[in-house]
Amino acid sequence: EAYEQFIQHFTKTEKDGTWSITSCCSVAGLGGDKNYRDGSFAYYISELVRDNDPKAVGPFIMTSILLNR
Repeated sequence: EAYEQFIQHFTKTEKDGTWSITSCCSVAGLGGDKNYRDGSFAYYISELVRDNDPKAVGPFIMTSILLNR
């Protein structure tokens, strides 16, 4: 199941027992001065990654709720 694979590869349990989502793209957007954010694969893989970015945490929480109904 995709959800289980996501948990296995992109989450970790912290010392305090909470979960973190790892390897999130920290920036997302298109355009900007000189159109440097072109939406290409190269653009997205060149951006910094971080843990617990809201763009990943929100969908993860929603999916978890839906799957556990």
